[in-house]
Amino acid sequence: MKRIITLLLSLTFAAGLYAQTAEDALNFSQEYREGTARSMAMGNAFTALGGDLGAIGINPASSGVFRCSQISFSPSLTTSRSDVNYLGNYSSAKKTGQTISNFGTVITIDTGRYSGLLNYNFGIVYNKTNSFRSVMRANGTTENTSMLSSLAAGLEGIEWQSIDLEETRNPYVSSDASWPGILAWNTYVLAPLSVLGGKYADVNDSYLASTENYDEASDELRIGGPLNQKFNRKTFGGNEEYSFNFGGNISDRFFFGVNLNVRAIDQTVEEYYEESAQNPSQFQDGFVSMDNAFWLRTQGGGVNFQFGAIFTPFGGLRLGATVTTPTWYTLTDEWDYTMNTAFNNGNSYTENSPTGSYSYNLTAPMRWSLGAAYTFLDRGLISVDYENVNYANTRLSEEGYGSGVFSEENDLIKKSFNNASVLRVGAELRLTDRVALRGGYQNYAPAIKGGYGRKVYSAGIGFNLTPATTLDFAWTKLAAKTDKFQLYDDYSEYVSVPEGTNTNSLSKLVCTLAVKF
Repeated sequence: MKRIITLLLSLTFAAGLYAQTAEDALNFSQEYREGTARSMAMGNAFTALGGDLGAIGINPASSGVFRCSQISFSPSLTTSRSDVNYLGNYSSAKKTGQTISNFGTVITIDTGRYSGLLNYNFGIVYNKTNSFRSVMRANGTTENTSMLSSLAAGLEGIEWQSIDLEETRNPYVSSDASWPGILAWNTYVLAPLSVLGGKYADVNDSYLASTENYDEASDELRIGGPLNQKFNRKTFGGNEEYSFNFGGNISDRFFFGVNLNVRAIDQTVEEYYEESAQNPSQFQDGFVSMDNAFWLRTQGGGVNFQFGAIFTPFGGLRLGATVTTPTWYTLTDEWDYTMNTAFNNGNSYTENSPTGSYSYNLTAPMRWSLGAAYTFLDRGLISVDYENVNYANTRLSEEGYGSGVFSEENDLIKKSFNNASVLRVGAELRLTDRVALRGGYQNYAPAIKGGYGRKVYSAGIGFNLTPATTLDFAWTKLAAKTDKFQLYDDYSEYVSVPEGTNTNSLSKLVCTLAVKF
């Protein structure tokens, strides 16, 4: 199981021809919903509460609780932080950006009745359901391993003529070689073992990296000297939801609602890796440096349907339930690589890959949730939600070819993903008619068997500025989580590729202005 977890959590930089993975499927299927400052401060425990624009994406019946029309807007500041230990070096990175967590409106139509259908409502709400914002920086020195050695091992069995740009018109399409491997060959930091002559004279499908020296006496390849390694990674974008809602209120006892949710995914990953010789004269090939930049953007959209109800059996208590269908996405990945190399004879080389593109389908699993909320003394309330989603039902497929193209990925998903739960708890205390304090907690069970869960803490304050205007603030904090990583793949049983640790944390500050009309 450790091997599966490592595979799912590894960085994509050293991958070859970019491929859609189980990790991608999980990343785009998970939800860490934002909302209004009130809903986020209370841990989004709103399945049974309603009456808030941040809750409509949680339970469509929330709109039925509104007794008058409302519009709200929720800008936010997101700060991501990374603390890395790699080869004994500690480095930190932090990035803050502005985004929008929620905005929308609900239009209430009063029927004029005193029983039965009292009002029905229409809503249009935008909500961010996942933020991909992260940053990472790592650096260190090693004389035991090299990314170029890893790329050389990855080309084992592939003849150099099939990856040479002068010999082959487009090796990125016609060859099974990794794209960084093709770039390394064409920027002269890889050579076939045949350059060693002797018993290797006819070996054109095994490779020697410029970071390696050949010891003829022992017939071994060794890293020539200390290499400085540096890695940077930035991720932007998120998963967004546009809910088109209809809800209603029956006798102030039963509230119902339905959403057509349209999803949009936009994620950009930028990675940069560099290794350079501390003393180029120690390397037989005169190696000075190699750097490799990787860019990936995933865009697309999806749709699902959501049904919900809220029931008030007696004063103060509300019970809620929702069901959300699977989300059907169509996504497109675009990516490219750039490699620069330099040698101590003054020669330097640059090669750019073409821009790759691939479209595919993703089916994110259905969800259901139950909630209960209780209001006491007209001053406070407490709310608890339970949500369930079986990530093992996530599926990748290709248009016209079904899921067979992704049989290995889907088998891995089925075997290694969990039927996971989410617990959300929120509370609110009204100090006066104008001021309220709020707090919340969310616990996400691990989506991967043997993996890590996720805990989110939140707090906030709300002000009733006028009978029709509220101003709310919230702060949320994602508990720090530590993952292990490698910057390139293992390539030899005799050496161990360096393993680092990356501790991530994320916090948000949200403000919501809401106006009733």
